[in-house]
Amino acid sequence: MTTAPGRPAASARRPALAAAVVAVAVLVAAGGWALVLRHGFPHGDDFLHAMAGQQPGDARTWSGWWASWHFDYSWRNGRATDAVARLVLLGGRPGAAVVGVLVMVLLGLATWPWLRLAGGTRRSPVLWAVLGLGLPFLAVQAHSWLTGEGLLWVSGLANYPLATLAFLVAAAAVSGALGERGAWLVLPVVLYAHLGHEVSSVATLVVTVLALALRRPGRGQTGTWAAVVTSAVGFVVLASAPGLWRRTGEEDLVLPLLQALSRSTLMFASLTLGWWLVLGALAVVGAVLAGRRPAWVPLVAGMLSWVALLLVRRGWPRLADLCAEADTAVPATAVAVLVLAAAVVLVVSVLVLVVHAWGARTAYPVLALTAAAVVAAGVPIVASVCGQRAFFLPTTALVLAVACAARLVLDAAGDRGGRAAGTARALLVLALVGTVVSATTYVAVTSTRAAGNAAAYDGLVAQVERARSTGAGEVVVPDLPEEGYAYRRAFYLPRYACDIRHFYELPDGVLLTDPERREDRATTRTTGCETTWQRTLTRAGERAAPDPP
Repeated sequence: MTTAPGRPAASARRPALAAAVVAVAVLVAAGGWALVLRHGFPHGDDFLHAMAGQQPGDARTWSGWWASWHFDYSWRNGRATDAVARLVLLGGRPGAAVVGVLVMVLLGLATWPWLRLAGGTRRSPVLWAVLGLGLPFLAVQAHSWLTGEGLLWVSGLANYPLATLAFLVAAAAVSGALGERGAWLVLPVVLYAHLGHEVSSVATLVVTVLALALRRPGRGQTGTWAAVVTSAVGFVVLASAPGLWRRTGEEDLVLPLLQALSRSTLMFASLTLGWWLVLGALAVVGAVLAGRRPAWVPLVAGMLSWVALLLVRRGWPRLADLCAEADTAVPATAVAVLVLAAAVVLVVSVLVLVVHAWGARTAYPVLALTAAAVVAAGVPIVASVCGQRAFFLPTTALVLAVACAARLVLDAAGDRGGRAAGTARALLVLALVGTVVSATTYVAVTSTRAAGNAAAYDGLVAQVERARSTGAGEVVVPDLPEEGYAYRRAFYLPRYACDIRHFYELPDGVLLTDPERREDRATTRTTGCETTWQRTLTRAGERAAPDPP
């Protein structure tokens, strides 16, 4: 009797406490990303985008920026993400770091609708919310280049993490996971998921199709239907982009199509083989908890294909070796066929195990995210692209699919009550602790390694300042000490020399060169030095000019 009046007050304090815990987790995640992103600096295509326009830097004005976006759509690549990168570059290094932290924290928040789809809000919503904030930290640990090429320069940040964020939000909207009001509010994001980048567009389209097949929104779900229609329209707009088809049709494949597919498959497998194993194991456990007999055929086939991919992958001790010269990066046709066949068997086997465990509708978030990851991973084969940053979205989507499968398993165990429920909660706490430890280790290691590259960049800036103050001397672009924590062609002078000269406003007479001081890469004049964007405009004009009579 004496404790009864206190219960409502205690119950009322629980939501406030839960909100406080989540708020602290958000702040901690933001702090972790800030420690990583403070080491970012402009390099690679950042110089190109900062100096875009008919005259160097025209894209810094409204009319020049709009013209650059139109040129992207009609000629360069069809994407809107590069135009976003030009806006972010206006904020300098501090602005880029702030935007990067915001994107990555929002990426963690964007996992929540998917985790709710997998398990509702029945058990431990706070623990799952905190775990969701940690999933992006797990995804980027697949390889340092997902950080170096995906986060620590603005061009990578705008093209890949931001596109991944747009995909997760758009896919949740078409899946009905955001509710009616939420779906209406994020319609611009659904559109941007398509207009921004072809990888996020294809991934969003896959989820849209699966949502129509498995989620089947009702007539009263006008917001969800609006998201579906917007998704379809956005895909059509991107698919109609002349720049996308020019890039796709006119750039020669460095490798034959079979080898290009094989190399992309090996790259994705290298980043995610461990996650495929975990997803398959969770599906098997899910089937046992549901009282179903093991599906031995897909289980054995999946394991054999997983081992085959692992053995083939061992032929390249370093991931960078897959991006070596075209005649050595990918071996004979027989191995390429083996890689593709093993990958198909692995994917199909895991998906069959997932459906066997939970059924297609219950396992919808796992199926949708996994299918989107696999299909999107095939997009970078154009021109035999071998950049790990292109797999930022597929890797993140697969990690989130594994988390959704884990929630299905733990909720099923919790439904049994008694010791099983206690075990499920203990496993969730253990997973959360492991995620926090892993994220902390990632932040510590990455901050230390990336700091070396940032120090090299600060040395470059010091040289620039001396040259500008004296009007003479030389500027030597650095070889970055940590290859995996930056774009590999960070200061590639054959491409970026004039962009760098204009970006830093180097006086004429100042020598810009590389550490080897190669004459064919050295420049001494900024006046009249044609930027990469200007050269592209010239090529576009030559292609558009009518043939002489």
